[in-house]
Amino acid sequence: MHNSSTHPAVAAVGGVAQIVQRPGASELMRAHGPIELMVEACHGAAVDAGAPALLNKVGFVGVAGGWFRYQNPAQLVAERIGSPNATTALTAVSGTGPQDLLGLAAERIASGQLDVALIVGGEARWSHQRIKRAGSDPVWLTDPGLGTPEALSAFPDVMVEEAIGLGSPATSYALFEDSLRFSRGRSVSEHRDYIAALWASFSAVGATNVHAWDRNAHSAKDIREPSRENRMISFPYTKAMVANNTVDMASAILVCSVDAARASGMNIDKLVFPHVVTSSHETWRIVERNRLHGCPALTTAGRAAFTHSGLGPDDFEHIDLYACFPAIVQMSSDALGIDSTRPLTVTGGLGFAGAPVGNAVGHSIATMTERVRSSGIGFVHGNGGQATKHSFAVYASKPPKSFARIDVQAHVDHQSRAVQPEDWAGPITVEAATVIYGREGQSLVLAAVLNHAGQRGWGRSTDPQIMTEAEAHGIAGRVGSRSADGRLDL
Repeated sequence: MHNSSTHPAVAAVGGVAQIVQRPGASELMRAHGPIELMVEACHGAAVDAGAPALLNKVGFVGVAGGWFRYQNPAQLVAERIGSPNATTALTAVSGTGPQDLLGLAAERIASGQLDVALIVGGEARWSHQRIKRAGSDPVWLTDPGLGTPEALSAFPDVMVEEAIGLGSPATSYALFEDSLRFSRGRSVSEHRDYIAALWASFSAVGATNVHAWDRNAHSAKDIREPSRENRMISFPYTKAMVANNTVDMASAILVCSVDAARASGMNIDKLVFPHVVTSSHETWRIVERNRLHGCPALTTAGRAAFTHSGLGPDDFEHIDLYACFPAIVQMSSDALGIDSTRPLTVTGGLGFAGAPVGNAVGHSIATMTERVRSSGIGFVHGNGGQATKHSFAVYASKPPKSFARIDVQAHVDHQSRAVQPEDWAGPITVEAATVIYGREGQSLVLAAVLNHAGQRGWGRSTDPQIMTEAEAHGIAGRVGSRSADGRLDL
């Protein structure tokens, strides 16, 4: 039983729900869209809380950003659950978005500004793509929504510009992966074995998760090796190692004060309490990071969550590390001293559980809530951009002495690296490299290169010999040259 003297302004997760609209479950043209899926999740969360009537008392609806084009999706959701006067928020497309929203809602509940909130996310990208291919338009709700929501989790233009220049996020994370491999002294083959085994362990969790998009258990060999169904994306990443956002899924997290929970007749013993939410960001541009696989901001935010909760990595029965690509899981577990042989996900990660592009952590929190209700304490990591933004939270069945939402950015020591001028030419050392693939096969090598002054820049090559060498043996550590137009020669 919870202590009856618990302060009523303490925020708690009262109910959660996850919706998966599986392919073939209904006629394609009758598929539900993002708003319909989110509304369904909201009703499910209220039922899970044992308080369906609480939806009429929701004062805040926050939606995780997605591929959809709604102006104010939270307003559309709020209207349909019977709380048309709720204030609304919409995050940028960031893996930290749902936990950013939860932290904001919990802080406002703790300060008495708010009683009941919903944190929601959802998309119908799988159905949308197929409806468009059939030459049709969706019949689901496409109204933009009214009003301007509160904006959260945005990225600056300089980060967006660099990301566009580098291409798919898989490219950036593959560079982090090669940096990790080289720092650990592994051969290319050894490291590919390692990350395939890591991802097979995530797939095994996904196979047991009733809300996972892909519930098949994939072997390390099937994940590692390219095939017709598992093409290479950005070496060493095959499709199976890449986040899957082409899903029809939604989640909802009902957050309320203990007072509101009691008044609604909710079972207080089912409440799960956020103790702390921390946030930080690395240098906005990858090119400025001290080490490609270094994580000063991640380390600072994660340890701040440990400090506030009085817990260490071995004290958590349940851990969910953001898992869009293998590199970030290794980076976060290394930085925080988390044993990499223990289960590191409660969902299966983005490759197997799947998730709307900005709402993976919404599903993580929902799953974590169910775990913590049974026993133990949970720890959830959110990651946005190219391992750029971080959010950590601790969840427990007992209330905290005081909830805290902590931005630790002022304490992050980036030790930023100087950047080569765009037209710099001369001798370089390759720091890390990946081979980028198109539908027809190898496209080019992208390498992070350092000059004699330690400045970083990018080098590119379409030389088949360099591409072959990068995949067979790795070219990190190799000495070569960069031309003024960015061509890499070894």
